[in-house]
Amino acid sequence: MSRKEYRIQGQKVTEELYKEYYRMDRRRRYLEDDVKAGSIDIDMEKEKVTFNPNKEDSYDRLKDEGVQFENIQAVEDIVFDKATLLILTEALKELDEEEKQIIDSLYYDKLSARKTGEKIGRSHQTVGKKRDKALQKLKKHFNKKGYQDSSFTR
Repeated sequence: MSRKEYRIQGQKVTEELYKEYYRMDRRRRYLEDDVKAGSIDIDMEKEKVTFNPNKEDSYDRLKDEGVQFENIQAVEDIVFDKATLLILTEALKELDEEEKQIIDSLYYDKLSARKTGEKIGRSHQTVGKKRDKALQKLKKHFNKKGYQDSSFTR
């Protein structure tokens, strides 16, 4: 009984290695040709030709076809942003009313320290000190939750 000889690029290999190579080569061809190129189905009876688009699309090809992408953001970024917002909402509960009012005025209403001081009946220096104290409380809360990002510090 003769044993079959397997070769890859002229070199003798085992049957197991040959089968694995062929499987990987077929996968490569599938990914490079079949998936990306799409296919055409021809129905001779109905005289109909159908193009099946590729199973994988590229951002550039979709842009070329006029698909509009607005505010592209990775799913991980969206989840991270939502988690951060939840922690911030939780952290804001630790501030006293005056600190909340200062944070709201400075960061949400975008008022200056001077205008915020006028609004709450305090000097702009006091507003600055209370802002720093409030930010330290918020930072401490974030650190407790595992956020050690240096961009949060002043």
